[in-house]
Amino acid sequence: MRRSIAIVGAGWTGAVAGRLLTDAGFAVEVMEKTDVVGGHSRAETMNGVVYEPNGAHIFHTSNATVNEFVNAHGLTRPYDHKVLTEVYLSPDDDDHESRLLSWPPQVSELRELPIWPRVEQELAALPSQPTGDNFEDYVVSMMGRTLYDLFIRDYTAKQWGRPATELSARFAPKRVELRHDGHRGLFRDRWQYFPPNGINEVIESVLSPVTVTLNTEITIDDAGRLNQDYDAVIVTAALDEFARCPGELEWRGIEMVSQYHATDESGGVVTPAYVTNRPSMRVPYTRTVETKHATGQQIGGTVVSEEIPGAPRRHYPVLTADGANERRNAELAEKIAGCFDIPVYFAGRLATYRYINQDEAIADAMAVANRVAEELSG
Repeated sequence: MRRSIAIVGAGWTGAVAGRLLTDAGFAVEVMEKTDVVGGHSRAETMNGVVYEPNGAHIFHTSNATVNEFVNAHGLTRPYDHKVLTEVYLSPDDDDHESRLLSWPPQVSELRELPIWPRVEQELAALPSQPTGDNFEDYVVSMMGRTLYDLFIRDYTAKQWGRPATELSARFAPKRVELRHDGHRGLFRDRWQYFPPNGINEVIESVLSPVTVTLNTEITIDDAGRLNQDYDAVIVTAALDEFARCPGELEWRGIEMVSQYHATDESGGVVTPAYVTNRPSMRVPYTRTVETKHATGQQIGGTVVSEEIPGAPRRHYPVLTADGANERRNAELAEKIAGCFDIPVYFAGRLATYRYINQDEAIADAMAVANRVAEELSG
């Protein structure tokens, strides 16, 4: 008799783990609480225009195994993601015009600004390597106070709803950079893609041979049934939600306020870039997302989404300087595993409480699928 695996969640991690284990001969059921697969990466349409209701999701990776996997499922259209930031050089002057600069900041562009002498002096005084336990201290040691205040301070305060001094420095090297080489693409990965219709078709291809049950929320209350019906369970859901103890982990959610705009031309857009950061406190949102820049869709009209942080959703783990949330997540994992008689595995961004990209979620899925296959076949 084939060994059976239950997988909770049909985002990238659940989908890929489900496909790999199905291909390996296991009887797999992926259970998703919503009525669609794809998780936060999923795209939708408004008046025929593709847009992203959970924010921008650009696929990028330097992992050859991950790249080969997504290529096999139709993710092949190259895309070079460039981000702009709207900044005000005099933040206290309401009448001062904004400027559009590259993100990450480019020294070559900064040299053209009237604030460059001050920035140059601060850069010359920086330590040889960034230092600091909290996010603010680390980033200031990377780029100086002036650039931090211009690009980072208010964006971070809006995004996380707390001072940057309370946030961990651990994710700063992955998310913040000062560029000296003129490379204007956000990512430096070897491969980078954006599918013309959004990621939905790719994830649906991954899941095509897998049994998927939608509109089914699985929690710790279902442990008895899962113990009876399956040989192992993989949880990719948030553990506070799965354990039915909301509020025990901090999450930061976003609300995408999306609006359709008519355009004169079929390829027309209305914002300067796919993603434009808006760090100023003059607006409540952190950035605008206009997915049509990335899809290249030839259709009259476009959709612009304003990303407003603070929604009661589990989009981003809150990595504080003291690591309290990560420790609580580990405790929840131990509590959940103790309620099952069968092996329980945790994988993906939500279940492991990590700030990771799509390719890292896929790599997580590959690792957990290998582990399950080895341990249940042994």
